[in-house]
Amino acid sequence: MPIADVGESRILALIDRISELRQAGQTVLPLHIGEPDFPTPSGIQEAAYRAMQAGFTHYSSPQGMPDLREAIAERVSTRFEVPAEAQDVIVLPAKLAIYATILATLDPGDEVVLPEPTYLFEQPILLAGGRPVYVPTRADHSLDLDAIVAALTDRSRLLVLVSPANPTGRVLRRDELRAVVEIASDHGLTIASDETYSSMLYEGTHVAPASLAPPEVPVVTIGSFSKSYAMTGWRAGYAVAPPPIMHRLVSVVEHTVTCVPPFVQRACLWALANAEADAVRFREQLRERRDHLLARLDDLPGLSYVQPQGALYVFPKYEVNLSSVEFATRLLDEQRVATVPGVAFGPHGEGHIRLSFTSPLDVLDEAMVRLGRFLEAKGAARG
Repeated sequence: MPIADVGESRILALIDRISELRQAGQTVLPLHIGEPDFPTPSGIQEAAYRAMQAGFTHYSSPQGMPDLREAIAERVSTRFEVPAEAQDVIVLPAKLAIYATILATLDPGDEVVLPEPTYLFEQPILLAGGRPVYVPTRADHSLDLDAIVAALTDRSRLLVLVSPANPTGRVLRRDELRAVVEIASDHGLTIASDETYSSMLYEGTHVAPASLAPPEVPVVTIGSFSKSYAMTGWRAGYAVAPPPIMHRLVSVVEHTVTCVPPFVQRACLWALANAEADAVRFREQLRERRDHLLARLDDLPGLSYVQPQGALYVFPKYEVNLSSVEFATRLLDEQRVATVPGVAFGPHGEGHIRLSFTSPLDVLDEAMVRLGRFLEAKGAARG
């Protein structure tokens, strides 16, 4: 599909509006962004600086530096039982990994099954000439296995799974994943498993689909350094994939970004070896913020939610007669609170907004005061 025909991201459009307000001197409370406000740990920054001083400023392999790929393979195999060696890993931004996986698995007209609400997949699928097929999850955000099977056709090629999920924070159970792997086996599907938030788990256990899949079910496991180590601007992530798909992923990187900057790769290697305590500290601070935000939401009229088990968000349903775009736009304009409309995550996200709990507690408190004021002005009733 021509890029001109692919719609603008509602989230990026919202960020543009927030920038306009801030440039005009307005204070906007940021509950929209999936970015921890923690600084990148100093050890990671220093590792990148040392690498630059040592000359890691030139091209590297499109697949990534061997020692970093080996460390990633060790991490996913020991922590999540994903069978991987260095040759099964490619280093690239997680967002590009999603697009590259779609390019590597689809022909024009092929279909991608998207249990939703979910983030980030619709536009890359359209850019690759594919067709997104939306399958609603259940009220508790668990997979509807019957609906997935009913959505399959002879053009179905790829099934997307995200756990912990954006925007709902749901963690897929082992029994759900076993069942969906069996569906993929029966129907010849490849699984793309976005595990960006696997380090941000507050309840439950992270299970990687690749740990359950037989050899005949190809699984691409996608991970990121962005959230775990507060490295969102470093644009570093990875994918683990079987050889035929890996060859295509390498081609995508080779003919687009060439490589992740080598000094960034050295910083990632240092992070894997030395920054686990930082990742744990970040997770515990985020758990505190999640619990604090949920307690405040309980006091507001016209909202209901399923408690997120991981990631950075809660996805409340609201009882106000506004579309989610209208709700988010008017909340921003009238109360200067930035959220994301639920429809940005698929048609079944309508009637919800996404709230991020990546801000300090005092910011969350003030945002909830303003959200409550907005809901009452719009006639929301207390349960």
